[in-house]
Amino acid sequence: MDWRTRIEQNLNRASAQRVRAMFSEINPHLVGDKLFESRWSDIRKDAAVLVPLIPRPSGLHVVLTVRSSNMPSHAGQISFPGGKAHPDDASPVATALREAHEEVNIAPERVDVVGRLGVHKGGLGFSVTPIVGIVDSQTDFVPCPREVAEIFEVPIDFVADLNNHVTEQREHKGVKYNMFAAPYGRFHIWGLTAGILRTLAETLQDGETINVETGR
Repeated sequence: MDWRTRIEQNLNRASAQRVRAMFSEINPHLVGDKLFESRWSDIRKDAAVLVPLIPRPSGLHVVLTVRSSNMPSHAGQISFPGGKAHPDDASPVATALREAHEEVNIAPERVDVVGRLGVHKGGLGFSVTPIVGIVDSQTDFVPCPREVAEIFEVPIDFVADLNNHVTEQREHKGVKYNMFAAPYGRFHIWGLTAGILRTLAETLQDGETINVETGR
């Protein structure tokens, strides 16, 4: 299957470009709950991540990272290479490519940018734009030890299977809430990263899988 062509065509869908308020989308019962919403910030911070897709003999794979345990935020969590926008970044694409180069040694010229998904709003006030790009298969990934503990790859066939995307219930100060998750082997992908993978999975389908008006 030509995944690149499918992604390029399907990125034009309204469902691929919609802004996703990740928490309220799956926790409508907690919107307005002061105790729970104290964990989230109303001050939005623009950020971008690269969703790196790399061709392998077995097919296309998605590249993910495990953040270093000494990072000030999201330590030890699974993420895409990326981060906060800098004032001199010309666009979210520039942010994503710069961060990917710094974190895992993906040179910008080795990325064929296919397009972007809609903004994903997560915890801590981040509004994240995922940039989808095909990475040259000869790229030698080198993790920045200060930021990245490990790099791993997930087959796109796994991502495309909607059965691999779930929500998990967690609890904070006695309040139960839902989180996106996509467990893969020993890697427990969850939170904003899992939510972005879910949007990518929807983009990989033959037709629309959700009602754009309701987000379901």
